[in-house]
Amino acid sequence: MNLRRTILTALFAALLVAGAYVAIPVGPVPVTLQTAFVLLVGMLCGSKLAATSVAVYLALGAIGLPVFSGGVGGFAHFAGPTGGFLISWLVAAPLAGFCTDIGFRGTSRSADEQVTRRQLLWMIAGAVSGTLVLYAIGLPIMKFVLNLSWPQAFAVGLIPFLPGDLVKLVAVILLGNMFANRVRTFLAEEQLEEAATDE
Repeated sequence: MNLRRTILTALFAALLVAGAYVAIPVGPVPVTLQTAFVLLVGMLCGSKLAATSVAVYLALGAIGLPVFSGGVGGFAHFAGPTGGFLISWLVAAPLAGFCTDIGFRGTSRSADEQVTRRQLLWMIAGAVSGTLVLYAIGLPIMKFVLNLSWPQAFAVGLIPFLPGDLVKLVAVILLGNMFANRVRTFLAEEQLEEAATDE
């Protein structure tokens, strides 16, 4: 992994840690800023770096560092009500990145350019798809862990989060529109420099 990718991986892993400490308890699954950062790392940095950033964060929590919501850590946390949502990030972040990668594929890139309509549509698709994956994986696991009925699971694990998730989706898309070209150009420039050095 080159230097710029390492820096961004560490940055987004740190943002996920910080996002865990901005939490609003609304039941067994708190509202945090983390899901916004999960989608944003994919949108800005692409699928591979998104997967690496999330994996680094989850590994830090698994070994016991207090990086999960509520300032806790440990592998047992994955077996709790929020465990499925944490695991879902390993799919949601790369998926958001994959969709955005498609939008940027085959296009010239400049840090000063605005994203095109096609790129913006793929970013929206990535953010929405990533959000759906969060619930598709996290909600059934929460239901199983807490032994809830489906109406109960929707009541405690879905409905309270919809307004906040809508706000986060809009914010992530706006940030992607502003910074996706800059971050992807930042990453691409080092790859070009490395290719030129190898020749």
